[in-house]
Amino acid sequence: MKKSQKLLLGTLTIGWLIYFLYKTITVNGIFLKIEPFSEFKSEIIASEPGIEDITIDQETGIAYFSSHDRRNPESFGKILSADIQKDTLVFNDLSSKFKLNEFRPHGISFLKLKDKRKFLFVISHGKTKHDILKFEILGDSLEYLNRYSSSEFVSPNDLLAVGENQFFVTNDHNTRTKWKVFLFDFFRIPTGNVVYFDGNRAKAASDKICYPNGINISDDGTKIFLTSTLEKKIFTFRPSASSQALELTDEAPIKYSPDNIEKTVDGKLLVACHPKNLAFLSHRKSEKNLSPSAIFEINQNNLKEQNLILLDDGSKISGSSVAAPFVNQNGKDGILVGCVFDKKILKLSTN
Repeated sequence: MKKSQKLLLGTLTIGWLIYFLYKTITVNGIFLKIEPFSEFKSEIIASEPGIEDITIDQETGIAYFSSHDRRNPESFGKILSADIQKDTLVFNDLSSKFKLNEFRPHGISFLKLKDKRKFLFVISHGKTKHDILKFEILGDSLEYLNRYSSSEFVSPNDLLAVGENQFFVTNDHNTRTKWKVFLFDFFRIPTGNVVYFDGNRAKAASDKICYPNGINISDDGTKIFLTSTLEKKIFTFRPSASSQALELTDEAPIKYSPDNIEKTVDGKLLVACHPKNLAFLSHRKSEKNLSPSAIFEINQNNLKEQNLILLDDGSKISGSSVAAPFVNQNGKDGILVGCVFDKKILKLSTN
C-alpha cells in the first residue's frame, strides 16, 4: 500500500472514530444539562416495583399496571389496577389468583371490542421463552383466557392489541444473549422488528429497527406509531389491510430516547423518554443512582410538533417508561408516570 493510501485510510478511520464518538455522546446525553420543568403539580405515590407500563380504561377510570422487580430478575410480577377517580390510589392485585408460571409482565395493551367486551393483553417473560397472555376484564377482576406463543417473540418489549386474537409486538432485539445485546446497542445495529400475530401465527411486519420500543395506533386504525429508543425517533406506519405489513409514512427525531406511547382523549401522543441513557444503565444497579425522566406531547398528524411537558432530574421519578393520561372526576387532565425499576409512580395533575 502506498504512503498516500495509508494516509487516506488513517484519516478516514480517525474521522469515523470521531463521528462514532460524537454520536455516542449525543445519543446517550452524556454532557446533557437537565433543568427540571413541569406543567403540572406532582405527587409521588408508593407502589409495587417496576411499574413499566400503564394503560387506562377511559370509560371506567380504571388504570392497569404492569409490575415486576427487574433488579431481581428471578422474581415474578403482577398486574395491578386502581381507580383513578378516587383521591387516593389503592392498588389491587389482579393476577396472583391465577398462579401463572414464570409471570414477569412487561408491555400491556387494553382493547375494547365493538360488542363492548374488554381485554388486557400482557407480555410475560420466561427464562427461555416469552408469551403473550390474554385476559378478559370482568368488572373489577380479570379472567385468564389464553397464552400465545411463537418463535417470533424473541425479545418482546411492548404490544398493541388490534383484535380479539390479533396484535403487534415490538422485539427490541433479535436475541436475548447479553453480550450480543450490548454489542448491538453499542454500535446501534438495527436488529429489532415488529411482528404481527394474526390469530394463528406471527410474522414480521417491519424489520431492521434500532431498539423498537413503544407502539400505539390512531383511533381510526389507519396509523401505527412506533418509537426507536436508540435512534431517538418516532415513526408513523400504515398497516396493510390484507397482510398487516407496515409501510413507513413519516418519522421525526425526539430530543431524548423514547419509550412507551399513550394517547390523550383528544388524540395527542404522550411519549415517556430517557434523557441520559448511561444514567439509566447506572440506575438499573441501584435506586440511589438517579436517572432523568421526560415526557413529550406529540401531534400525531405532525410528528415534528412536540411539546416538552415534563423534565425531571430523577429526584421525583427515575427512568420514566410510560405516561398514561386521564381525566379526573372534576374534568381536569392528569397523567400517571411509570418507571422501569423503582417502587413508585408519579401522579401529575393540572393546577
